[in-house]
Amino acid sequence: MKVRTFFSNAGSWLKEFFQNIGDLLISILLILLAVVLIAIAFLPAVIWKLIFSIKNEKRKARGILSGTTHFFTGIAIALDQVGNVAFGSFFNWLFLTNDQEYPFGKTHETVSEVLGWNEALGNLNRKGLLLVSFLNIIESAHCEKSMNSGWYKAKYKVDYYKELQEKLKTKENTKAFLAKY
Repeated sequence: MKVRTFFSNAGSWLKEFFQNIGDLLISILLILLAVVLIAIAFLPAVIWKLIFSIKNEKRKARGILSGTTHFFTGIAIALDQVGNVAFGSFFNWLFLTNDQEYPFGKTHETVSEVLGWNEALGNLNRKGLLLVSFLNIIESAHCEKSMNSGWYKAKYKVDYYKELQEKLKTKENTKAFLAKY
């Protein structure tokens, strides 16, 4: 009886083990694919963006510059989020006094945003404070602004969701009204 239970438990453990190995390999493959696609597409996409922005006759020079700046800022934010997720545990060790308070590594947060939260919480060590000081030289109150941008994005999403719900409600009421006639 004990032998049967042992093999039953071993079988389920092995199944879970190989499932986890398979998931890990797929994740690594997806990362490699993303890196290859970025390497191949980055330069052509940048050139296309610049040419398209310049050729668009409806846009003025100010619009071309702001659109191109927005494009590059979006890329920088995406890379910043990747860095936060990929190196979260390392950054926790490197920059924080307590890695449980507001840790790095959460998706959809930038390194600067997490630094801003930890600065506000008084949870940065000397290296973390030095990085925040360096970022503040590049842009005044950079980490604080990054932290606040999370609030603004969340508020925008909630407001947008409410607006969509109202539109859906209006459509359903219109359909119900038309169905009567």
